[in-house]
Amino acid sequence: MSSRFVSAAVLAGLTASVMAQPHGGRGGEIPEIIRKVINASQKLRYSGKRNVEFQKGPDWDRHLEYVQKDGPKTRIEYPENGVFRGLVIVETERERRHYYPDLNQIEVLPPRREAMLSRLEKMFNRRRGRPIDIDVADGGTVAGRDTKLISILGPDGKPFQKIWVDESTYLVLKRVVYDRGGQAVGTSEYVSVDYRPKFGRNTFSLQVTGAKIVTPRNELDRLVAKMGFQGMTLPPKDPYKLESCRIQRIAGQSALVQNYVNADGQISLYQVRGALDPKKLREFSRGDFGVYCWQEGGASFVLIGDLPTDALRKIADRVTS
Repeated sequence: MSSRFVSAAVLAGLTASVMAQPHGGRGGEIPEIIRKVINASQKLRYSGKRNVEFQKGPDWDRHLEYVQKDGPKTRIEYPENGVFRGLVIVETERERRHYYPDLNQIEVLPPRREAMLSRLEKMFNRRRGRPIDIDVADGGTVAGRDTKLISILGPDGKPFQKIWVDESTYLVLKRVVYDRGGQAVGTSEYVSVDYRPKFGRNTFSLQVTGAKIVTPRNELDRLVAKMGFQGMTLPPKDPYKLESCRIQRIAGQSALVQNYVNADGQISLYQVRGALDPKKLREFSRGDFGVYCWQEGGASFVLIGDLPTDALRKIADRVTS
């Protein structure tokens, strides 16, 4: 039986015998149970083991994660025999570090908090009057803990995410994400959790003797020099921090793509040589994304994000060489 059908069967078994309780949420209103989940994510202290699966094309990638968390600080370790082969991630309020043992390299990135919960908070705050409904039901047990199942429904009434939260602590113990057709495309589930963990002095620091330290700006400088793009970027002290960059083919030409994050979410800055129809970039975005475009120095720039166009224009004014 495929993982997709296993997930569907689990969901059916957990919800068949309970009556869902509707809780409406509109722009600017966050349901109380969602607010408790978001607040708990920055305060809880625990360790645990969880299985993660996500769809990659026709196949599913599966891996195990060992998680340690102390409020806003997180450490995630991956088994040596897994697909990520010993990767270690440590995040604090200031930064996120990824250690790749095969390369003996530490990548230093901006913090992401709980990315999934940040997106939830933003969705409820920025729906511009469009309703998001949630159903709350008995979720059975996950990792030996009693849970509530929260189904987050779009305007069409279809779930795009379901989360199982610990009734006592509001920790998200399980999560299933769906595509627009209603098929599960990603899951994560704790198989064990300990709310009385013992952490070492260096649990939430990541220093490896001899490891090379790299940042997204190192990669940006390399791509600009190699591909001949303009060195246009948001400055290092901007509220939006550079998280990654890459070269992507768009409308038959190479584009330099820079991804930035802050507490409000993510924006992407595209640069191509010459003129570019900004409508082409909508193929690479989902949902109600704003787009702001301009030309400078013989190149086209497009800024995309889950923000109004006027807000994107103000951010674009801060892009410099």
